[in-house]
Parts: sequence; C-alpha cells; structure tokens
Amino acid sequence: MAKNRQQGNGDGDVDDLISKVNPPENVRALLAQNRRLRQALSEYKREHGMLENMMDEVMSLIPALQPRPSVFKPQQHQSSPLTAILHVTDIHYGAMQEQDEIEGFGRFSPQIATARMHGLMKDEIQSVELHRNSFNVPSLAILITGDLVSGDIHEELRVTNAFPVPAQAIGVTQLLCEMIQMAEPHFETIDVHMITDDNHGRLTKKPQAKEAGINNWCYVAGNMLARSFHHTPNVKINVYPMNQKVVNVNGYRYLMCHGHDIMGWMGFPYYGIERRAAREALKRMNAPDFTKFDAVLLGHWHAPMRHLWYRVGGSVSGTDAFDHKQGRHAQPIQVSWFIHPKWGEFDVTEWQLNKHDPV
Repeated sequence: MAKNRQQGNGDGDVDDLISKVNPPENVRALLAQNRRLRQALSEYKREHGMLENMMDEVMSLIPALQPRPSVFKPQQHQSSPLTAILHVTDIHYGAMQEQDEIEGFGRFSPQIATARMHGLMKDEIQSVELHRNSFNVPSLAILITGDLVSGDIHEELRVTNAFPVPAQAIGVTQLLCEMIQMAEPHFETIDVHMITDDNHGRLTKKPQAKEAGINNWCYVAGNMLARSFHHTPNVKINVYPMNQKVVNVNGYRYLMCHGHDIMGWMGFPYYGIERRAAREALKRMNAPDFTKFDAVLLGHWHAPMRHLWYRVGGSVSGTDAFDHKQGRHAQPIQVSWFIHPKWGEFDVTEWQLNKHDPV
C-alpha cells in the first residue's frame, strides 16, 4: 500500500513517517504546509495540461492558408541584399472611439483598423518596389510588439469594445493574415517576429512575470497566425511567449519588448527607457553574443520616436479618450525602414494611417 501511495503524490509516505516518528507540532505544521504546496503544484500541472490540450485541439482545427502565386523576380543588383522592416504595434483591434467624444481629434473601430492596416501594407509594398529601382530587396521582416487587441483589463474597455476579447483575437489574426497574404507574392521570404507579453492582451487584472507571454490573447493570436501559414514556404511566423526577445534582422539585432513595464507618466518616460536599455546592455555584457542587441524596439506609447539606442513605434488607433483627457494627441502611425547588412538602418518612414479611413 505504501508503495502504491508513493507512486501518487507522496502524501502516503508523509503520513507513514508521522505515525512512526511522532514529530513535534512545528514539524507537523511544516509537513502539512508541504502537503498543501504539493497539492497546489499538482493541480496547476493538471490545469496547465488541460489548457495545452485545448490549445492543441483548437490549433489543429485551423485550416492552413494556400500559398499565393509569386510575382517576385530576383533582382540583378550586385549590391548586398536589403531587408524591408515593418514595425507593427498597438493595433487595439476591437476598440471603439467616437470622434465627438474627443472633439474630433480621432476615431476608431474594427472597420477603421482593417482599412488602415490594408492601406499600410499597400504603401509598404509600393515603397519596396520603388526602392528596388536602386537596391536589392528580396525579404520583408514584420516585427510585432504587442497590444494587438483592445482587451478588457479596464472596465471602460469591457463595456465599450465592439465585441468580446475572443472575437478580437480572431479578428486581429484574420487581419494580420490578410496583410501577410498581400505581401507574400512580392517577396522571396517574409519573417514575422512577435512577442506576446503586453498589457491590453493579458488575461489577469494584475500583471504577472511568469508565463505572462502565454497568459495573453496575443499568444493565442500568434499561434493561430503561425498555424495559418504552416504550409506557406516563404513565410515564417516566429512567436515568442515572453517579455522580450533579441531578433537578428539582416545582421542588426533588436531587443523586442512592448514596454508596458517601464514606469512613466505623461508621455515618453525617457529616463525609464534609457535605464531599461542600459540595464539590459549591462546584463548581457559578458553573456553569449546571441543575447546582445543594437537597439531596443518598443510599442506602448502610441507615438513614434527614434533614438540611438531605442525605437518606439506608433499605434493604429491613434488618440483615444484617455489620451485626450491627459492632453495628448497622436496620429495613427506605423513605422517602416530598411536594413543594410553593413550600413544598418536607413530610410525610415512614418506612415500616416488615417488617410486610408473609410468615408
């Protein structure tokens, strides 16, 4: 019987030990606490396994998209190949913003988000085609730094969103699929890098550190996106369920993160971002080379900013009621640029998205 109990969670052995040794009360209390912790761990593993099984079952039901016919023609330029980079961040899909509420400083809806992102990809493809008159640009890298959905971490979002968060995750995945499919025929390769830890997509009211990148609707959207392009040979979806990740794009290394855990108030927290970059650089000083980075890439603040050490992206939503209340205004903008393997970044473009708004 003792052997059978040992094959379980070990409580039988502890009970046998107590009956034989008769330990003092403080030891009994510690043993009881140990038993409760083991039970909690066992319950966590069971629930975690159930979630993984459910996720695997859901992902298996997502049909893979069929590759589109390519129109890409290898260029004859003798120069080093460039990579076009599109930084996608803070889509806030599912959010609603009436322009009358914020004195006409902006408006937003899922329909507007779709029109803006479709227009963005069209602009990016045209920009690449223009640059191909002088450069060899075979590849595209899409860097996604979070807040894809509006979420429901605030009560006001929960009651004003266009639809619940699961529908937001499905909708933004479909939108990203459409964007990538638009670009797919025009490039030899497309690499998507996506970190999933952010604030609007989290499933808990309080931010967490462990498994924050998994307990997030961005993780669901990212895995659905990867499943959709599973059979598309020139598209690779890289999903990183973590707070930050170094990615190498044509020799230039970005430390990708959302930025929501950098403390700040009333606009860009310049000191906080610089401290983050400095602490990370110091931490990685004697670490393996694959952990080092050239610049930090963030989202979160809804307005683009470039610095020698960091790059902040814009947002698709633009000014909302909270921004307006705080005296802030930001146009809906996403940013793109090009990477040369030797000379680094050049030709940064801040795409104004509201020109694509439906009438």
